Amino acid sequence: MAKSARRAGKGKGPLTSSVSSSGASTPSSESGPLPPFARVPESLSSFVELLSPDQVYLIHIDTSPHDLKKQTFFVPSVMNVIIAVIIAVRLYFVRFFYPALLATIVGLSSPTTVDSSTMTWVEMMKIILYRTANVVLDYFLVLIFLPWPIRFIRGPVKWRRTVGFQGHEIIVRRSQNIWSKNLVRNRWIREDEASRDRIVAAVTPERLEKPGYMLVDADWDLDYDAMIRAQELVDPARKNKDDRVPLEEFRTSVLVSTDTDGWLIWRVGDESSTTTSDGKDYSEQRDQILAFREKLAAIGKEDLFFRWVEIIQYESTLPGGFTTERQQSAMVQAKQLFEEGGVDFSSLWREVGGIEGFLEQID
Repeated sequence: MAKSARRAGKGKGPLTSSVSSSGASTPSSESGPLPPFARVPESLSSFVELLSPDQVYLIHIDTSPHDLKKQTFFVPSVMNVIIAVIIAVRLYFVRFFYPALLATIVGLSSPTTVDSSTMTWVEMMKIILYRTANVVLDYFLVLIFLPWPIRFIRGPVKWRRTVGFQGHEIIVRRSQNIWSKNLVRNRWIREDEASRDRIVAAVTPERLEKPGYMLVDADWDLDYDAMIRAQELVDPARKNKDDRVPLEEFRTSVLVSTDTDGWLIWRVGDESSTTTSDGKDYSEQRDQILAFREKLAAIGKEDLFFRWVEIIQYESTLPGGFTTERQQSAMVQAKQLFEEGGVDFSSLWREVGGIEGFLEQID
């Protein structure tokens, strides 16, 4: 997948660029967006209009078991309840402390007021340390821990109350500002290898096996409002059937905004999940074909690759299609061609792992 993204970013089509108001340049081709991107389909227009154009979004359909989804929600729920209880208990114990301390600071008499003239230095230091420790403790509770249950209620709890636990849930992740704030729209697919690899790694099939809530990390956060909106759009019970979006439209994809072409989508799922009859994906086949060509080029025999392609194309265009017999005929012709060129076809074939199902990959 990453390799195909790199190759797509090196297209030979003529390029133009537009400059946004911020001065950021966004590339486009004269015929439209650069592959593997395409313009967002009309069916998703009502969804993307609510997204921030300054961030990268990842969408996919979560089909994890119900029990696993409930478990990944239950554990953080318990943690946030514990944090909320601790903060509530702490608030109860200091309910009189801070009003009295504030009164002392403004010069009013309160239980926290002390007469320093009658106290020793040791007693004064104990009082100072005690009050300082309380203020520091409460500062960290409010600054670090209080936002957790607040975010949890405004995010996961709101999401689950609205959506519930469904067999097919739409997960929407948005890029963390720490790395995406300087990302120039869709240029990362051609120029920023680190950002490209970060995005590609986040949408691998292995990664997406996890429930949506477990995909939050330093690079990506869940956009709960977008997930609620997406689930509403695919809801079979939606009143206006004409506005309902097919669930398949939210298959694994990358969404980015550009100045020239608006919102673009990269259907990563189409590359990673499209398979041949023997289960090998097209992305892997393309990599094998390129490896086959590169090996021939390395020994100065790249012309054999193109002649081999011609044989395949000829056999596949005959009436009846590329049958098993014609595949065997093409193999025999290719072997003879390579032997005449001084190349061991069988050995080279094995080195790249075989290229079954390559017909659809040859242009």
